[in-house]
Amino acid sequence: MNNAVRLALANYSNFRGRTKRQDFWLWYLFTILLTVPTAILDRLIFPGHGYIGNIAGLFILIPSSATGTRRMHDVGKRGWWLLIPLVNIYFLVQPSGPLNQFEM
Repeated sequence: MNNAVRLALANYSNFRGRTKRQDFWLWYLFTILLTVPTAILDRLIFPGHGYIGNIAGLFILIPSSATGTRRMHDVGKRGWWLLIPLVNIYFLVQPSGPLNQFEM
């Protein structure tokens, strides 16, 4: 998981290229593991507000978008598919596709 998180953060603004399925899902697991404790801290420290969660969300927003876009490229789709909730899940679980127009 360490390598996938490091890769996502190092390429936080890179919306080109591809991301393997395993790296995408490990990044997704990291975001869940970050979100749950921040939600608990928000309830304990700032009841009724989401200050810590909002900061964590801003921290992972761009890397998550970039990683998701690169994952879509890996299955041969454009990153805009991330905006369609149920369809993108189908594409995200697909195995990596062959070489395509998104290769760098």
